[in-house]
Amino acid sequence: MSADGSAVIPPQPSSARRTIVVNTPIRDLSVYRALATMVARLKKHGRVEMNISALAEKSRHEMPEGGSPWHEYASLNPTPAKFFPDAMLAPFLPESFVARNRKLLLDKAEILREMGLGAAFWSYEPNFLPEAFFAAHPTLRGPRTDHPRRSLAEEFAPCVDAPETREMTSRMVQQLASEVPELGTYFFKTNDAGPGLCWSDWQYSGANGPRDCRHRSMGQRVRGLVESIQQGARRAGREISVHMTGNFSQDEIQSIRAHLPDDAHLREAGGGSINISSCADLCYPARGILDVVGTLWSLQAIKGRHVRTVFLDLRTFYDRAYERLDTSEKLIETVDDFLADPKFGTVAVYEKARAMCAKWVGDERADELFEVMVELHEAIKYKRAALPRMNTIYGAVSLRYINRPLVVLPDRLSGDEEAYFLPHVFNVSSERARLDYIDIHGTRLNPEWVSLDAEDPRVWAADTLRSRLIGIAKRFEKFGDAPEAATWVQMAGAIRLYANMLRSCANFFAMQIIRDRHAARFSGGPVDVPLRASLQGHPDLAIANEIMRDELDNAIETISLLKQHGLDILSHAELPADEDTFLLGPDIVQQIERKCEVMRAHWLDAERYLATPNK
Repeated sequence: MSADGSAVIPPQPSSARRTIVVNTPIRDLSVYRALATMVARLKKHGRVEMNISALAEKSRHEMPEGGSPWHEYASLNPTPAKFFPDAMLAPFLPESFVARNRKLLLDKAEILREMGLGAAFWSYEPNFLPEAFFAAHPTLRGPRTDHPRRSLAEEFAPCVDAPETREMTSRMVQQLASEVPELGTYFFKTNDAGPGLCWSDWQYSGANGPRDCRHRSMGQRVRGLVESIQQGARRAGREISVHMTGNFSQDEIQSIRAHLPDDAHLREAGGGSINISSCADLCYPARGILDVVGTLWSLQAIKGRHVRTVFLDLRTFYDRAYERLDTSEKLIETVDDFLADPKFGTVAVYEKARAMCAKWVGDERADELFEVMVELHEAIKYKRAALPRMNTIYGAVSLRYINRPLVVLPDRLSGDEEAYFLPHVFNVSSERARLDYIDIHGTRLNPEWVSLDAEDPRVWAADTLRSRLIGIAKRFEKFGDAPEAATWVQMAGAIRLYANMLRSCANFFAMQIIRDRHAARFSGGPVDVPLRASLQGHPDLAIANEIMRDELDNAIETISLLKQHGLDILSHAELPADEDTFLLGPDIVQQIERKCEVMRAHWLDAERYLATPNK
């Protein structure tokens, strides 16, 4: 019996049975049901749970007037308060917003109930709260959690060292567990993109919080938060596992691990769980790329460890989108096959990958598919090693390389020419958003792959990677007559799309280096161009012209690609109003066409400042 006299459902035995948690932010119930049907095949390996916590809509009430790029990170953060707000919190949240979120959650829970699946809740703890809440409850104000270089308004999370905060958390989790008795796993992130803990070394504005709780160790602080979550579930008669992740210093990690209560885990630090991801994060916004070899390598982590929980992550950054269903199905099949017959070692990985290929396209063509899958995995490894800081979510999407014009003098663009992309570029400064192509969320990108004073600043590793990806895509296209041909053809399109976005990242970087070299010249009026003969003209003008032409060709190829394959290979908003910093709009093809028009209108701008060839 629990402390309040209610029955407690005992936890599962910690023997051979595992829990498999599938995380996805799907909001369309028909798609959610389809994925649940696929996931159900994993029940023979243990308890299977699906995340139910995706918000029905963005938290627009959290956005400051005029917008704020940092708030876009957190606008889809799920927390119990956005489904079952405590009486202390409810007056400060829009009722209709909460009602829509709760309905979506309960509808998902009903689907899982029908299929005999468990539920999991993905959360951000403790997430920032409305300022009006702290005005009413000033003693509960905890740390500032926003990023000062990325936010236009400060935000604060509640102090979890305060007993009232922990009790409020317990009451909300109690209601969640009462409404969803299938709940088995609660997993959360902290110290990033919205939530944060008092006096943590990783707070972006610096360790901060109320003076009264500064003396407490991070381990004590986290234990109190986790116990409040577990206690809330126990009041509803549930025992749940709690897993957490986030940004911590090594000292904090040691302190947390020493204080965690039973059945609470710091992911990636305790050995009790592994994470299997799709390529939807790495290749965002391209979707539909399957790295079967990489999945099998990730599953190797089970060997020699008591792994009770397998997280299967089918979401993308900041809950904006999710992996394609056909790709998800093959990922699930791969996990299913491995758990049914675990084999370890390099030879076993490749043997299992080849066996999966035979299952998908038949034994006659299995070697052909297996070889291209190996090439894809090697290309992904090359990307991570050679271009670790070239991320398409930040280049192609949050800086809008995919649809913004690449010109030598962006300050010459008119308001109309900027209107369709500039509002979505991540930067607290509209001027830096306009003029600095490599200001990545408030930090100048100084990548390790090229010297800033290199004679030719182009990123040749990106060209190498793109060539490899295009070759791989061509090989996938050959499976257009194989079983499930649409999957392979769409995968080829997604790989080409990812290659094009990497190409844009390299082009914008190189162009900005040229702009930096001539900042003084470009900031003034046009200069007198020397009339003496010069076969090549200014060398940087020649490079800039090559880059512009490459990017124009790249944009035209991307338009053709999206028209051929449709937008299903691209994560995007369904409605224009839902386009934001991290999510492209449904009219992306038209926007890229606009990009081409603007680039052509400004093709000669640099020739007023740099000498042209004179042969």
